[in-house]
Amino acid sequence: MEDFEIDLPKETSLLVNVTDKNLYNYDFSSYSLLPLQKIASKSITAKIKDSLFSNISQISLIEKLSNQKETEYVARISNFAKDKINSGEWSFGIRKETGETYAVIKDNLSGKNKSFVTLDKRIIKDLGVLPELSAIQGQLASISEQIEGLNQIIQRVEKGQYNDRYAGFFSARQLVVEGLASENESNKRELLISAIKIANETISKLMISIHEDSALLIDSKTKSKDARRIDNLLQTSLGYLNSTVQLNLIAYTALGEKQALFATMTNYHSFIEQVLMNKNENGKTVAWLLDNAHMGDDGRIQELTNAMSANIEVLLATYNKERVDVIENEKIENKDL
Repeated sequence: MEDFEIDLPKETSLLVNVTDKNLYNYDFSSYSLLPLQKIASKSITAKIKDSLFSNISQISLIEKLSNQKETEYVARISNFAKDKINSGEWSFGIRKETGETYAVIKDNLSGKNKSFVTLDKRIIKDLGVLPELSAIQGQLASISEQIEGLNQIIQRVEKGQYNDRYAGFFSARQLVVEGLASENESNKRELLISAIKIANETISKLMISIHEDSALLIDSKTKSKDARRIDNLLQTSLGYLNSTVQLNLIAYTALGEKQALFATMTNYHSFIEQVLMNKNENGKTVAWLLDNAHMGDDGRIQELTNAMSANIEVLLATYNKERVDVIENEKIENKDL
């Protein structure tokens, strides 16, 4: 993966406030999941911090970082650094540059690194994919914001026969909230996996509904009255699909499951390409038809879908490049053996 640097926050900033009403939004026009996205992102940095300091104590790491200076100043600098870290003025971080992974101490005010030391291979191995997963959180947040932007212009009209599918979103969301808040790692994992299972079942049902309704919408034989009804169902289903996919991205982030996260994203991207961007005999996509189904709409579903699709493609390209690099490195190592 390309060079990156991530900050490791103090423990207090990682607490989940389960009484925060923003986590339980029942505004049926839009469901913002950005608060959960932020919590999941923080949980990754917490895992990195726990893994790092299970291999080396904070004091030992500070001493190693301080050893970059003259020997007689090490003790004084170590105590100074500890005070700065405890006060929150400085913080630990992880940096990857030109293939090397470093621990750093960063001045939070200036944003500059005060010192750094190369981590040994054992620590890097234990960290696994967590640093890379943390490094892409900004891109994931951007994609999530685009999904929410798309949801805000989608008209949701609840229909009885579809409500069981929509209810799956709320069930999965509650399990994600409880999983993120759980202090027991085993319970946390069980709750998040349960959320993923419900979300995947909901996603598959919604995808089938959207596929079937899309086929009717682009069919020239469909009457105008039926087309309006189908459009309403499509927009509602699409909104719930977007939100439920977000839940899986949040859950896999919290679990530190990079491969599964990219599988979720690739599945969603493929569906958008093959269904929403599917064209009728006049060359109009389903997204275009949704844009033009109502008077006074912003008409930006196709625009936002294209932009979101492009961002996902960039992230997937980075992931595939990284996989190729790993495979090539393994071939070289095996050859050397």
